[in-house]
Amino acid sequence: MASQSGSQTGRRIILVSNTSWYLYNFRAALIEELVTHGWSVFTLAPDDEYGSELAALGSEFSVWRLDRKSVSPLGHVGAFLRLLSTYRRIRPHVVHHFTIKPVILGGIAARLLRIPGIVQSVTGLGHAFSDESSLARQALNGYRLALGGRAVTVFQNEDDMSQIIESGVTTNERCVLIRGSGVDVERFSAIPLPQSDGRVTFLMACRMLWAKGVREYVEAARTLHESNPNLRFLLVGDSDEGSPDAVPHEWLKELEGDGSVEWRGLQPDIRDSLAEAHVVVLPSYREGLPKSLLEGAAAGRPLIATNVPGCRDVTIEGRTGILVEPRDAAGLATAMRALAGNPGLRRALGNGARDLVRERFASEIIIGQTLELYERILSKPQNSTRPRWKYRTGATSGAERAEKR
Repeated sequence: MASQSGSQTGRRIILVSNTSWYLYNFRAALIEELVTHGWSVFTLAPDDEYGSELAALGSEFSVWRLDRKSVSPLGHVGAFLRLLSTYRRIRPHVVHHFTIKPVILGGIAARLLRIPGIVQSVTGLGHAFSDESSLARQALNGYRLALGGRAVTVFQNEDDMSQIIESGVTTNERCVLIRGSGVDVERFSAIPLPQSDGRVTFLMACRMLWAKGVREYVEAARTLHESNPNLRFLLVGDSDEGSPDAVPHEWLKELEGDGSVEWRGLQPDIRDSLAEAHVVVLPSYREGLPKSLLEGAAAGRPLIATNVPGCRDVTIEGRTGILVEPRDAAGLATAMRALAGNPGLRRALGNGARDLVRERFASEIIIGQTLELYERILSKPQNSTRPRWKYRTGATSGAERAEKR
């Protein structure tokens, strides 16, 4: 168990998310790098069987109870108070929040405690921002409280950053663009293309949420399978029952008798399915920066994705793949048919996709930018105003120390 007094650097960081799965799946390399650099790393999230994996990386994992389905502010009072208590106990130098509820609840708690480094990762504005809904307005109001003060907000794509800045939630000076969580380009480039046997296999890998475009993928697959049984359609990922947008498990089970789509559920290693795939597909309604497209691109697979924020950052028309409109199963089927019948185009787009990932999205690039951000935040002089809550970082020389009067 990590010492509360800190490691050899004396620095403590808490990473907070709405699932432990997210922290392990997207931030494992960052955790390992922080530990290597001598930080004491604390991870905080609801436990969905990945808490032990986070501990194995060298972090101290604590369970944070959070109702992910609730949209009522009153339903999150307990979760907010638990964050306050944990932050006061650990006294971190940096807190880094991921996903919307930790960003809002954790950001407000960190501002109240005047934590020196507050990093807010907007990992995608999500289905709540896909339309002009009351939920989107509620989320924006929460962001106004959480992204102010000394908080630095990290965006994964320019569209999300522009939307939040234009809404007046925060300023350009307090925003940073870091494109995703990074991908291990060597680990995925070692996946050879499937042997040519006359069949073409498409792969969609994601959490099973309607906003990912699961329905459109299944509809397009059914259309194409009727006319060309040599086309194969894989769907990989489990139903996220904690999300209000979850595709019901029963609906997914019914696909087994359909014959056109093969649903595999959650796979520990997506490379097994990538090894079978010729094309990677993601018809999402909106993304931060989709890891499934990054991993498919790193493996040299051409991409088909929707022309929406996040997806179009990786899927570049004519270079890495084909863009289609969201919620358009017919258009998706047309793009899939085009790549199925053109192996030369698949090869060219796949090579372009691999080159793009190496240039912009490799893990060492993204993690380096994140560590640099932490250093830059902590090197800045902190506001001398004392907090209303008792709080002391216990930091080494030069860091802020504050106590209740």
